[in-house]
Amino acid sequence: MIKYLFSVNTLLVIVVLFTSCIRFNEFPQGKKIVCDAESRTADGSKFIALGDPDLHFISGSQQSDMQAYTGAHSVLTIPKIKMYGMTYAINGVGSDQFFKVSVWRKSKDGNGLLVVAASNPELLYLKTKVAIDSANTGWEKLEINLRTPPTFENEKLSFYVWNNGSDSVFFDDLTIERLYKPEYPEYNEKPIVIELDTTAYSKIYKKRKIAFENGILESADNDWVKGFMFQNNDLVKIKLRLKGDWLDHLYGDKWSYRIKMKSGAAWNRLRTFSIQTPEARNYLMEWMAHQLYQKNDILTTRYGFAPVIINRESKGLFAWEEHFEKQLLESRNRREGPIVKFSEDAFWQLQKLFARDKIWMQIPFFETANVLPFGEKAILENPSLKNQFLNAQKLMMQYKAQTNSPNNIFDLDKLAAYYAMLDVTHARHGMAWHNQRFYYNPVISKLEPISFDGYTTHEDPDVSINDNLAYTIIHSKEIKPEEYLYYSLFSDSLFANKYLDYLEKFSDEKTIEKQLLSLSVEATLYDSLLRLEFPYYHYDSNFFRKSAQSIRDYLPQVKKELISYVESSHWMVPPDISYAADSNLRFLSPETFVHAYTETVDSDSIVISVHNFFPDKLLFLGTSELSGFIYNYFPNSFACDAYHQGMDGIVVNFKVDTLANYLFFKSESNPEVFRIPIYRWPYPNGLTPRQELFNRVDLEVSPYIEKIVGNEVFIKKDSLLIDRPLLIPEGYHVVFHAGTVMNFVNCAMFISCSPISMNGTIDAPIVITSSDSSANGFTVLQAGEKSFINNTRFENLNTLNYKGWTLTGAVTFYESDVDIVHTEILNNHCEDALNIVRSSFVVDQCHFTHVYADAFDSDFSQGQVINTDFIQIGNDAIDFSGSQILIRQVNISQANDKGVSGGENSQLTLEDVTITNCNIGIASKDLSMVEVINSNIIHCNYGLVLLQKKPEYGPAGMMLKNTKISDSELNMLIEIGSTVIFDGKLISGDASEVSKMFY
Repeated sequence: MIKYLFSVNTLLVIVVLFTSCIRFNEFPQGKKIVCDAESRTADGSKFIALGDPDLHFISGSQQSDMQAYTGAHSVLTIPKIKMYGMTYAINGVGSDQFFKVSVWRKSKDGNGLLVVAASNPELLYLKTKVAIDSANTGWEKLEINLRTPPTFENEKLSFYVWNNGSDSVFFDDLTIERLYKPEYPEYNEKPIVIELDTTAYSKIYKKRKIAFENGILESADNDWVKGFMFQNNDLVKIKLRLKGDWLDHLYGDKWSYRIKMKSGAAWNRLRTFSIQTPEARNYLMEWMAHQLYQKNDILTTRYGFAPVIINRESKGLFAWEEHFEKQLLESRNRREGPIVKFSEDAFWQLQKLFARDKIWMQIPFFETANVLPFGEKAILENPSLKNQFLNAQKLMMQYKAQTNSPNNIFDLDKLAAYYAMLDVTHARHGMAWHNQRFYYNPVISKLEPISFDGYTTHEDPDVSINDNLAYTIIHSKEIKPEEYLYYSLFSDSLFANKYLDYLEKFSDEKTIEKQLLSLSVEATLYDSLLRLEFPYYHYDSNFFRKSAQSIRDYLPQVKKELISYVESSHWMVPPDISYAADSNLRFLSPETFVHAYTETVDSDSIVISVHNFFPDKLLFLGTSELSGFIYNYFPNSFACDAYHQGMDGIVVNFKVDTLANYLFFKSESNPEVFRIPIYRWPYPNGLTPRQELFNRVDLEVSPYIEKIVGNEVFIKKDSLLIDRPLLIPEGYHVVFHAGTVMNFVNCAMFISCSPISMNGTIDAPIVITSSDSSANGFTVLQAGEKSFINNTRFENLNTLNYKGWTLTGAVTFYESDVDIVHTEILNNHCEDALNIVRSSFVVDQCHFTHVYADAFDSDFSQGQVINTDFIQIGNDAIDFSGSQILIRQVNISQANDKGVSGGENSQLTLEDVTITNCNIGIASKDLSMVEVINSNIIHCNYGLVLLQKKPEYGPAGMMLKNTKISDSELNMLIEIGSTVIFDGKLISGDASEVSKMFY
């Protein structure tokens, strides 16, 4: 594997380079020279190039007839004595020149390097010892393909071999060739084809050059350029920019890009995605990690491989990965919610300074990291998403400052599973604080990690206990402030025990073998594609088998030590480090260390809080609606002291005008005027609504609980007026007696994190009602075991809506399997009467009537709806997304929108279903397939509607057998691309833009 290094290797290398034979501007495109080690100059000090007596390579004195790949001689290199050989240098090398260099090596231990280096190795230094080919005589071929960096100007480039081992190594047939352009294989796979005009390409090229000058890539909003992408023989508008922080994403001819599809378009069901050389993510290892995360329901981005063609030139095989948008969540069966991260600007500013000037400053790059959402504009324009983001950033700041327990911040099972899988895959690059990404789950109001950028470069799968994350943390002697983010997790008993459980589960021999087997066909295909371009690479699935075996071997010791560690340690809080002004502050921009938040808004002013993390005194000058200049100067300048320590910074509050979007200031050490945006949200103080509610739980004193026996909580058998939240933590089983009536008033609510049993009778049903229509829903979250509801009536309920924690269902089950029988749900006052998400269910012999909007809405679930009636429904009677459902012997009447709707890749089967007097009888959309058997659709405006609503999906399908559509205004409305098979007859769609008619 080729490595890029950014430090001088050894003094000997420099000596060799300066004493090598030099040719000035004598290496045009197409030129090729070979050192076959056969002919030498008269004094024997240099080799003569094959076929060109005027070209010489040094180290002729190392000619040997002991071994030869071709001819009778080779070069013998000896450790520490004659380490280098076959050196050739070219002067006058410019930017973006392509070279292909190869040599044959014979070595006993696999050592011996091929090297290409600039006179200043910080500009370019490449080496490889990995063979791409071999002969049965023991000779192996090494090869380097390179494109000189854009910062090359009249540079010297040297080529040589180097014995880096402890035994003799022979080299033969060193070949140097300057190419017109890189050579890439031909692929049968469908490529990503991009077209850019000259202006766009020039802008990208300049940005790449600036990145090389700075040592890192700094992305900005104005980096995007317009282009086109071929999609099904059509040109689709796109935007793209360079991506990747480090320069390994910009070397050679395979640059990394982020691509945004225009509105209404998608590629491979992605709206925004990145492409990068597979080498930047360790080839197939990153893909395998993604697949293992996905198979274990650990949230991760979609990832794959495809050839790329840019401006009609092949760029070879690329890895593609989706970006952090709602499509990621939906594809992984999650409800839409904000995706958040810690800002990295200060961290990369330091990295840039170090790469360019070799200055590393001790400043609070982690402390200043605030919380930012992906897709900020869309989130702030949506009140529901904005409220969710406000809760998400509170959780993130609690996590950062370690002010709450992991169970109150995270979906702890998902977090523990993520860290356990890190030990299986060793894909820990994404664990770094600045790489962490989190999904705010709006249903449970907790954070869930998103696995990405987790490639491993681990070369020895026989890992020991010293490679285990928990063991490393237990025995760590020094912890950086930012490392407390994950170190502290392992001092929490709930997390630690779940982590150990998942580690045992994921390393199970049968489990890992089954998962690897299920991936083997696709892995073999991708491995073969990768090896066409990277012949030295070969994927070894035994890496994961051996990793799992190692875990099984050391797990007993890790369990013992981790449990002891948890019992003996206290919650780890990061220390307050004191920062002082530094003479190098002038090299930094204070903008990334100062944040302004909108705290309150009045009719004529807003109050902002400014948090300063810059170790220098600040003076605030004024504000402006636009970013270019100060429009409103402060009559009295506001000052802020220099930052020293703490996670909140130095805080000042003052009023500004309502049009203020930017705040201008300068620092004591720098007369330049700086500006920062004023965030349209407050600083994240305090608890989330869920935390507020569950912090008050005390089951022992609840007036609504009859008794607690073991883990069973018995609700009083009475007519209960409930005027405060009734909350059940996890770890219980809630029992309702037949005949119990619960009247929720004054916005009271029921939320249980434990399973429930509601076993009413015909004569004594259980009634859940709200006489003032204010009830904040009846909700069951992540119950752990199946719930049962029998002979119960839910009426007059609203949904949970408490300080930004908002659901959609009057009755909600999330990740909580449930059977609901002989039950009525009626007269609700919210979006869904019943909402079931990520659960298995049975709804049998139930009755939905007088429903405000959707009667039964379910996402990402499996279940059955049987022997059930839906009457007088305000919107959809049955609406499923991403689900697999059987609907049998169901009657639907008077639904103002759809009788049955299947969307987002749902698979629905309807048997003996009657749908009357609805706007749409049955709808299928977005890759859904609906099978309808022995059913009737009567007197609907539209009998069937099929369409594609979302560009990241596709057309829909429907199959009808022995089904009648009668007395409808229009029997079938089928969009182009969608199809219906009606009693064996194929009916193709001919309607255009059907979604615009209904959405």
